[in-house]
Amino acid sequence: MSGADLVFDAVPELPHDTPIDRVRLPTRVRKVILSAGFKPVGEVRETADETLLSFPDFGPGSLAYIRSHFGLSSIDGVRPIEVKQK
Repeated sequence: MSGADLVFDAVPELPHDTPIDRVRLPTRVRKVILSAGFKPVGEVRETADETLLSFPDFGPGSLAYIRSHFGLSSIDGVRPIEVKQK
């Protein structure tokens, strides 16, 4: 299996730059996220709940799925600031 064939489970530990098209998602969530133009996981994480909920066919259940599987958005103040080790 080449690197281009890798598909990842949707988990909060995914790096921000993981391409959305390489993540296992429910079909409806995948279609909405990709049609909205999101490319990496980080873009979805950093999008406000209100914005995500404004997309057609993306309701509270889809939002709950994204937040539980991708991690919570730092714009909502829930992602801790990363501290670089010396």
